Amino acid sequence: MHKANILALLTSLLAGALAAQLLDSEWQAWKTKFDKKYMTAEEEVLRRERWESTLKIVMEHNKLADQGKKSYWMGINHFADRTLSELRAMSCLRVPTIREKSASKFQSASSKVLPAYVDWRDEKCVTDVKNQGDYCGSCWAFAAVGALESRYCIKTGELMEMSEQELVDCDSEDHGCCGGFPYSAYKFIFEKGIMASSHYTYKGRAAGCRFKHKKAVPLNITKFYQMSGEENMAAAVASDGPVTVGFAVSFSFFFYSEGIYDDECADYPNHAIILVGYGSEDHEDYWLIKNSWGPHWGNEGYAKVKRNANVCAISDMGAAIDLQ
Repeated sequence: MHKANILALLTSLLAGALAAQLLDSEWQAWKTKFDKKYMTAEEEVLRRERWESTLKIVMEHNKLADQGKKSYWMGINHFADRTLSELRAMSCLRVPTIREKSASKFQSASSKVLPAYVDWRDEKCVTDVKNQGDYCGSCWAFAAVGALESRYCIKTGELMEMSEQELVDCDSEDHGCCGGFPYSAYKFIFEKGIMASSHYTYKGRAAGCRFKHKKAVPLNITKFYQMSGEENMAAAVASDGPVTVGFAVSFSFFFYSEGIYDDECADYPNHAIILVGYGSEDHEDYWLIKNSWGPHWGNEGYAKVKRNANVCAISDMGAAIDLQ
């Protein structure tokens, strides 16, 4: 073999070895960061294959984002070793009943001039990002409670964490870790009340109901309602506080990192999130959303989603609760 060819082959092999070593290092660092442990060597091999596949997708997407061909970036987070079927199984929003669909809906006054920018975090009325856990489809409870926490703070000046676990355990119209509907969660809270999370802590699994009325947070609820349409939602967020919405999550959203999301969606809303504000960036309107997948997801648990385009059916299943 010609010396030049031998040198080229050796260079290629060395580069491959260094790339493999770097990939090994990245894998170990990722496992450490997210405290990933596997029961068997075979499971780790399968999880690493999934992780490498996700890494490739993320890197290819981010090249397009760097070129201005995508409006958001992706990241390798704690979901990176999950299979597509496992991610799909995280769906946690149930289909509303006919009665729920026909319930009264909020309608904004179309003549009202809305502020250009709203972020309820600026008012110190948004609780820390929470994590529903890997094996409990309780996003509906986290969305309902998170929006209620903010509206309670807006009315009283007290930022208090309330109990998602109570809804998982006690709300019989919903299905605990198998999904629910924020509007019916508000119906339950209106009729029964809700305890502080310090008195009813989150377990990430369904258990027997332990609600105690005497320990319920004193709420003065005037109404709870559904809404649709992004104009209505913006009016509600600006005037009264955060609202819950349904969102049709598909693969790419699980790995959102920053920017304004406007990509692929599922066929129907399968996840519940909270609108905590809105604004515009580089002449693009966006929603500021709070998720329940922990602070390692997105931008410390938050994301921007394109507004006034009904991205992933975000305008179809809104719900809120009003306090006096």
